Amino acid sequence: MNTPGFNRRKFLQLGSTVAVASAVTPIAYGASLFKNDVLELSLDNENLRLFSNENPYGPSPKVLDAITQQTNRVNRYASFHRYDTNNLKKMIAEHNNIKEDQVILGHGSFEILCMLTRSFGKEQNSIIVPATTFNVTAAFADRIFDHKVKRIVLNQEMNIDLEATKKAVTKDTKLVYICNPNNPTGKALSASELESFCKEVTSSTCTVAIDEAYIELMNPSDAPNTIQLLRDKYNVLIIRTFSKAYGLAGLRVGYAMGSAETIALLNHQHYNFSGLISNPGIVAAITALEDTSYVEAYRNKNKEVRTYVEKKLDTLGIKYVNSNTNFILMDVKDSKRFRLELKPLGFAIVPGGGKHYPTWVRISIGRLEEMKIFLKAVDAMNWLKV
Repeated sequence: MNTPGFNRRKFLQLGSTVAVASAVTPIAYGASLFKNDVLELSLDNENLRLFSNENPYGPSPKVLDAITQQTNRVNRYASFHRYDTNNLKKMIAEHNNIKEDQVILGHGSFEILCMLTRSFGKEQNSIIVPATTFNVTAAFADRIFDHKVKRIVLNQEMNIDLEATKKAVTKDTKLVYICNPNNPTGKALSASELESFCKEVTSSTCTVAIDEAYIELMNPSDAPNTIQLLRDKYNVLIIRTFSKAYGLAGLRVGYAMGSAETIALLNHQHYNFSGLISNPGIVAAITALEDTSYVEAYRNKNKEVRTYVEKKLDTLGIKYVNSNTNFILMDVKDSKRFRLELKPLGFAIVPGGGKHYPTWVRISIGRLEEMKIFLKAVDAMNWLKV
């Protein structure tokens, strides 16, 4: 029975912030995929968001259509339906040729990174992380357990120092966290060195957690085969997200794949209740996994715009790190001044290098027209070229 004056279209309009931006022009795949992209309808619409490494084009049209078709189910928990948490886990397992009990879902990968702290970080120095990385697990350990984890400084090439990390592993080490490609540098470890590291370091008591939030943006032929390590019974935990390449940051869906024992340990953190993800999130994630061509198209578009930015930075003489992701870490000499001068122009930017690289900022790769405006503003900073 329909409520008078209230139909699905009106409901979708009212609930657009729950899903994602709703102004979409029908588009085709291939070269024209991103010509008419999702319009951003955010509270800070006047700002150009170059700090969160989001997909600036939004999710695929198929995902948006699927969410629209399921808006009448937001009154239901995401259970006992085609679009439920168990079916998403089953699909992830099938795509990676592992078992369902080797998959855990999270409210974004952030929740899983916090689970790592609670599961592995109860003792001093039980977790090892790079000193410059996406440091949620280590920061959470410092806060809830009031002690420091081991932090390994990047090497001179700004790569994660695997040799130093191996030397830091002791009988007390329960978890080694590796972000690959690394955030904020954007650099990726070679397949051979990461796979060799995992084979040497993992044990029944030491898990290597590999955060692959940006793995879909790498050239597939260059990406380490971490799934094969898992299939070969090495104690690795592979963490991924739908927030980046799939364009679902606002829906908060992440997942991890590991041994059944590790997944059971993590599941204990939310009492084996995996229904913490919203209905729109489940619908979007399942549809996104089925829509394989979209990620490839976004990867190519992102690389095109990133290459444009890198060439311009070369022309300006600004030092940066070659990236495998949708962001670039660049040395701007004075990060505070850089951000203050860009703020009045509408650019939202945050520091990116941490205490080891205080003059560096991390810039997300937006749409080409956004990056042209950004680079024009940078070009006007004569003090950067001295």
